[in-house]
Amino acid sequence: GRGIVIYQKPQDAQRAIRELQDSELNGRPLKIREDRSGGGFGGGRGGGGRHSGRGRGRGRSGRHFYHPAPPTEAAPEGTQLYVGNLPYGTNWKELKDYFSTAGEVQRAYVKVSEAGRSKGFGIVRFAKKEDAEKAIASLNGVEFQGRALDVRLDSKV
Repeated sequence: GRGIVIYQKPQDAQRAIRELQDSELNGRPLKIREDRSGGGFGGGRGGGGRHSGRGRGRGRSGRHFYHPAPPTEAAPEGTQLYVGNLPYGTNWKELKDYFSTAGEVQRAYVKVSEAGRSKGFGIVRFAKKEDAEKAIASLNGVEFQGRALDVRLDSKV
């Protein structure tokens, strides 16, 4: 089997790779490497071993180790939202959980700089257009972790 572990810091991911490589889990050897599938959602053939490290920042390969990859496939019209004025400490999971109050969230992504720091905005994609509309109506201007959110349809879809 395969699995992916997401780390917040690249040094933690590298430490897991270094310390757990060739160890055993339930009698099976672990082969651990950076996930090269291009993101945590759909597509690709999956990552490396059980503790394949991914977190914030860049690894030795130069690829980002940050949360799910930005959306690359086209979203159905009216389902993808831009969320601005995010607190800089917000991660994709918190964003997804918060927006789940409006409906089924397919993915959430927080944009980060080359240095791995949040740029203060993200993208949330809903399964249904109606859920995205509900999120705009109920969450735009609402305070989240001390900041009033700017929620609107993503114009870059």
